[in-house]
Amino acid sequence: MRKFPVYIVVDVSESMAGDTLTTLEQGMRAITSDLMTDPNALETVWISVIAFAGRTRTLCPMTELADFAPPHLPVGGGTALGDALTHLMDAIDRDVRRSTASAKGDWRPLVFLLTDGVPTDNPEQAIRRWERDYANRVSLVAVSIGGMADARLLRRIAEDVITLDDTVEGSFRRFIAWITNSVKASSQSVTAGKGISLAKVDDRDSGQAAGGLPYEGVDDRYAVFIGRCARTKAPYIVKYERHMGRFETDDARLSELFQTRAYALQAAVAVQEDYFDLSGPDKGGANVSSEDLIGQPGCPHCQAPFGMAKCSCGRIHCVSGDGAQTCPWCGNRGLYGAASSGAGFDISRGQG
Repeated sequence: MRKFPVYIVVDVSESMAGDTLTTLEQGMRAITSDLMTDPNALETVWISVIAFAGRTRTLCPMTELADFAPPHLPVGGGTALGDALTHLMDAIDRDVRRSTASAKGDWRPLVFLLTDGVPTDNPEQAIRRWERDYANRVSLVAVSIGGMADARLLRRIAEDVITLDDTVEGSFRRFIAWITNSVKASSQSVTAGKGISLAKVDDRDSGQAAGGLPYEGVDDRYAVFIGRCARTKAPYIVKYERHMGRFETDDARLSELFQTRAYALQAAVAVQEDYFDLSGPDKGGANVSSEDLIGQPGCPHCQAPFGMAKCSCGRIHCVSGDGAQTCPWCGNRGLYGAASSGAGFDISRGQG
């Protein structure tokens, strides 16, 4: 049986943690449910889900639509686009049958690549391999969530680069419907001997794409920290976003920070232990001063009011207040208290 392979390649880096990944999980369930009602899709569509952060993992191998179960999307540190592209190419080699003189192979694969940031690895070698061996036989659609991905780089590997303005109400719901309709239309089109057919994107959801940005060791739009709950030892992510004057305030000190270097608290998100499996190697040396962080998160696990306490081992964890506390990372016990104004300390950050 000839199959129509569909790959969903999802950036699960720290900057995607929280509502974005939750919405995408719900969206994949909606995509599956809707496709199940389409007889042509049921007969032809096979789906695989690949997640990438600092490392890449196949969450669901190529599976017939009728048997496909949308996976949980984990979180990891980093945005290793080069590693993800290499992983995808290797998967295509395994999954997709090529036509021979005696038999037709599978139909042209369709790939949806969803990302919100710039690479934290060097993707050049993988891109050259893609351009040489895959660009002419795979349809890849890149989706820049929030418009902050490197659009110029994505255009080198994608037939279409779509910018999703996730600040517009209802944008994710319409985006999920767009993916569903594109898969339906393409499954009908390829079986009729035509090419991939994408649905029309709603103009309300199209934002401004970012220009070309060099790959970096960290995504500097965010300051992301990994902590552990002192009570349960479960990990969590604290995410601050660089605002560069986007807020107004009557507080002179905060006004100065917002105009220069400040990161404002966005969320504290519980993650699972597989965060460490998907995170890239710690390159070291990437720090942020506590003086540059605006907002104090609580612990998403135990609701302790202070989620950014730093142990002498250099790690972050939660505390319920001043006094003696035990670090869930190293087990050392020490005295904790609030830092005085102007007496900030450096905190190691994640790759974002």
